[in-house]
Amino acid sequence: MVKRKKKRASDWLQNTLREMRRLAYKPVENVRQADRRMVKIFEKYCRQDIRYFAVECINDLKQERWCMMRDSFEWTDENIARLEAANERLKEALLDMRRQTIMAYEAAMERNPDLDIYVEGTLWVEEMTFVEWEQNEDMQEALFNIMASETYGGFYSNSISNVYMLQHNAYMTDSPDSYDSENQMLYLEEKIDNWNELMPRDKTDHLHLV
Repeated sequence: MVKRKKKRASDWLQNTLREMRRLAYKPVENVRQADRRMVKIFEKYCRQDIRYFAVECINDLKQERWCMMRDSFEWTDENIARLEAANERLKEALLDMRRQTIMAYEAAMERNPDLDIYVEGTLWVEEMTFVEWEQNEDMQEALFNIMASETYGGFYSNSISNVYMLQHNAYMTDSPDSYDSENQMLYLEEKIDNWNELMPRDKTDHLHLV
């Protein structure tokens, strides 16, 4: 009886893994199909003991989805202008987050200079819109959970960025002289950079993407 149960469990596991691999690695025709497959794996398998394999499949589909979106992006003047505007809004939000982090840290230092202090600046993503799924709230919610969760390698893991941190303790104390500058926060160096890897340089060199 025990052997039979183990065989059933083994058969179920093999069949389940086969189904997930089929969903993840069968050629994907478009972003909408990738979305459907990710959500199916997310809803059907991520709450089970095989969650590790489900996460791996979802991350592979996310990468495929990103590549399709990148390759299908039309570099028209209108779309470049939209990308530039979005980048400027993101920079403004990140710099505002930096200012508020510094203000909170300095206020805490003034009130309690003898205590250990740690302040982390976070820019939250409150919502995302997924093209072609605007009328399907369940699909929107599932895709948001996938994209926002750190579990699935989400760039938006609860927030766009936890990049600005200040602290005071027995080993180190951040001060105005040691704060990362605005450019260091945006580009990881003092020089204004451009995070446009895998994008056409002739279309994006002037954007200084963050």
